[in-house]
Amino acid sequence: MVNDFLATDINPGYLLLSSFQREADVLVAFNAYNQSAKLGVQTSLGANGYARRLNSGSRNSSRNAAGNGNGAAGALMAHGDDPDSCRQGTLAIVETMMRTTRRNAQLPDGAERRSLTTTAAILGIDGSAAAEVALVFESGGHLPIASVARELGCHQRTLERRLREANITAEALRQASRLIRASHRLSSSDSLTMIACDEGFSDLAHMTRAFQSSSGMPPSLIRKLMRLGQNPS
Repeated sequence: MVNDFLATDINPGYLLLSSFQREADVLVAFNAYNQSAKLGVQTSLGANGYARRLNSGSRNSSRNAAGNGNGAAGALMAHGDDPDSCRQGTLAIVETMMRTTRRNAQLPDGAERRSLTTTAAILGIDGSAAAEVALVFESGGHLPIASVARELGCHQRTLERRLREANITAEALRQASRLIRASHRLSSSDSLTMIACDEGFSDLAHMTRAFQSSSGMPPSLIRKLMRLGQNPS
């Protein structure tokens, strides 16, 4: 289930984590996410192998997993009321991130770039109305829905009805598309203000709110973590 979830996740935070080629960077970014997102349950990762601690009453247990060549495995320690199933899910996600990082290190061009249309293909819905609308947004940018309908050769009301049948809106697809486009540009030298303007946000504050809401991290933090992965000390 974790593999399926992460294979189709377009959260900018996951796009960041899945781009790393060093496991140590995953640990730093995961901790930064936990702090920035202000989660009710705070989980921290250390550098001495995975460990799980149950802190509910007198129950205490731990699990260790093998580290890696860089000594950057990680220790998970939950603070507060954290159900065991939640803790297991966190461990599964982090372990999958580590496997992705090791795979990225073997790829000539690093991690593959994800888009709404590649996600639709994985889900087997690449021929759907939502996937076709997403493709228009990815190729044409932040177009109004009327222009999207013209591009697809149909009436706006027909397109909106088809999207409602799929329980999604054009605005949701537009927002997801520009978040992904902006995410991919955070590793560039373009200013955040320029990226926000180019990708259809009203201003930098608008883009920051969108990133914070969707990923728990502002674009400035994601950019900082990306550069950490690109320029390890």
